[in-house]
Amino acid sequence: MTATPVGRPAYLPILALPYWDVIGAFVRGAVADSLAACARSERDLFAAATPMVLWAWQARGVPLERGRVFRRSMVEQFIHLGMPGAARGSRATLRSALWRMTEVLNPEDAPGTHRPIPRSVPTAPYTDAGVAELYSWANTQSTPNRSRDALALLALGLGAGLPTRELVEVRTGDIGFDTACDGTATASVVIWRGLPRVVPVEPGWVRTVRSVLDQLGEDSWMFCPGRTGTGSGQVTNFLTRSRTTLDVRPARMRATWLVRHLAGGTPADELLRIAGLKHYAALDKLVRFLPEHLPSKDF
Repeated sequence: MTATPVGRPAYLPILALPYWDVIGAFVRGAVADSLAACARSERDLFAAATPMVLWAWQARGVPLERGRVFRRSMVEQFIHLGMPGAARGSRATLRSALWRMTEVLNPEDAPGTHRPIPRSVPTAPYTDAGVAELYSWANTQSTPNRSRDALALLALGLGAGLPTRELVEVRTGDIGFDTACDGTATASVVIWRGLPRVVPVEPGWVRTVRSVLDQLGEDSWMFCPGRTGTGSGQVTNFLTRSRTTLDVRPARMRATWLVRHLAGGTPADELLRIAGLKHYAALDKLVRFLPEHLPSKDF
């Protein structure tokens, strides 16, 4: 029997490999602390926890804290939204394991208890240097189509502040262009689901939106055209294939977009409307980041 290499779990999905330096310690600790109480093998717990932690952190922007990741509501979201194409039996097996881990790791979330979960540190926005790195990453992908898709991801995430669930549903027909009174080109994105609205694209990203659109056909997906699904896993799969060490996350792009609107003086009521948000608390937690950010450069 071959021993498991130090630092690697008994089971490690391919999708987690590029991000194991970030989520590995968190997953290993969760498995170790719940192993004795779960009556399941270490391999089974890794097989359940690893994809759920990766999805929660990357697709939902959830910080790697047990009280935030191991919640029944998060498990249910993952089972229904984060496992596209999985068989019903596989979903049931993972749900059972994750529920048991949640009972052990986060007893406050057990049925019948109502203790509030402490507020966590919000997702930090990218700095201007970080945005420039992302733009360089997008333009140096392995093929022209991958560069186009990476730029679409940045334009919709940093330029329009869309969360993953909305970003993957934008079609070319949802993009509109106009000209401001001073002759400046403008662009906007129509969001149809959730809270329908028209989102103006940040001026610095209009050129990129136009460039991506010019490469696509009518009624194509803006991000990764030709796909058949709209699950958040589309973004995860794309980023996994890019093999980058950069922290590329739509949740962080959205935080950057929100902070720059606040820094630029967009009224809170207007920002809530175009962001599809309902509560001022979503903006309050970003105030700490305001002094370090200025309006975006052109990309």
